[in-house]
Amino acid sequence: MSVRTHQRDLGERRAGAAGSLLRAAGYRRLLLGQSVSSLGDWVATLAFIAAAFALTNGDQAAVAVVLVLRLVPPIFAAPLGGVVADRFSRRTVMVAADLIRAVLILLVPFTGLVGLYVLAFVHECVSLFFLPSRDASIPGLVPERKLEQANGLMLAASYGSIPVAAAVFGVLRVAPNHLPVPGWFRSHPTSLAFVFDSATFLFSAAMNAGLPLGRARRGEIQLFRDLLEGVRYVVRHPALRSLSYGLVVSMFGGGVLFAVGIGYVHQTLGGTDAAFGWLAALWGAGMALGLGVVRMLPGGSRPREFLAAVVGCGLVLGVMALAPVLWMAFLAAVAFGVAFAVAIVLALTMAQEEADNRVRGRVMGGVQMLFRMGLGLGALGIGWLADEAGERALPLSLDGNQVGLLAGALLILLGAAAAGGVLRNQTS
Repeated sequence: MSVRTHQRDLGERRAGAAGSLLRAAGYRRLLLGQSVSSLGDWVATLAFIAAAFALTNGDQAAVAVVLVLRLVPPIFAAPLGGVVADRFSRRTVMVAADLIRAVLILLVPFTGLVGLYVLAFVHECVSLFFLPSRDASIPGLVPERKLEQANGLMLAASYGSIPVAAAVFGVLRVAPNHLPVPGWFRSHPTSLAFVFDSATFLFSAAMNAGLPLGRARRGEIQLFRDLLEGVRYVVRHPALRSLSYGLVVSMFGGGVLFAVGIGYVHQTLGGTDAAFGWLAALWGAGMALGLGVVRMLPGGSRPREFLAAVVGCGLVLGVMALAPVLWMAFLAAVAFGVAFAVAIVLALTMAQEEADNRVRGRVMGGVQMLFRMGLGLGALGIGWLADEAGERALPLSLDGNQVGLLAGALLILLGAAAAGGVLRNQTS
């Protein structure tokens, strides 16, 4: 660590709690850029779905393809993005990714359905070059003891704008009918949403261009060797290896709710679309509370707190499976959101702290891959199980949705037991 960085960290520590974090100029620029570009990205996600729906005259399968394309790229793009983050300037990688995405997103209104799929896929791949560089850069922008709060604020910037994005998309969707714009915009009503997203990426690029990041470790990229080095580093690092188990299973819980949530509300609870909306909103509210909980944690036993959060995810799904009552499901959604957010923030923080800077980009690329793998496995695997169970006579009057939730709960608890190595290695 340079003398300047050390002096900056000391100054931040003297400055106080949350205020000191936001007074770190580099982190403030990164957070502001991410807040704006995340808003644009969620607006564009809604526009992608609306455009696919319109181009296929209401085919729900076309919408599902758009969502699947957000899960497939991590299989290869996130690890490769991690290698790039360790071999090039992370600031340059982030700025380049923002500029490329700004161009890609502007092309969407000019394409048909196949072009929309291709651009959605490439856009997500480019994002997975950006994220490892961003996550690997945060430890160099904030004091070490503020890392949990910094990750929590970044997570809030990424997901907290969803309600605002829905409102912005609604306004942009009808705006061409009320503004003096060319007729082309009226015949392509989602185009303004894509233009808006492109502008937010340009803003993010401007913010990231001024980040005070150190020089990257120079070296020629040898993809297989570099990936293998990153994998070996994790495998030989007991804490990171155990953390991987816990990370997948906690995200698995989120995938379970995506898979069976609406069926659980309609078929098991006898609720309506409005009830499902409330369930999703309360999950989001729980995540917001979870970010506040992270700030109040003592920080002296992160592994124990992480494992408690993962176990909490499993227990909440178990309660939802065995006690199918609407008001209890609402309370459970809040509790799940809290545990889910705490697990994610602590996982990011521990991965950043445990990994050496020379491989941190690859480790964070792996984290992004595991995030989406857990969501995808939970959504696809438990969704299939719930469908199969729903077609059979089951004991204890359980329906397919309850079987899915219960299976998800058991798998999460087993995964938490496997991740116990985090606790043993950190406290031994």
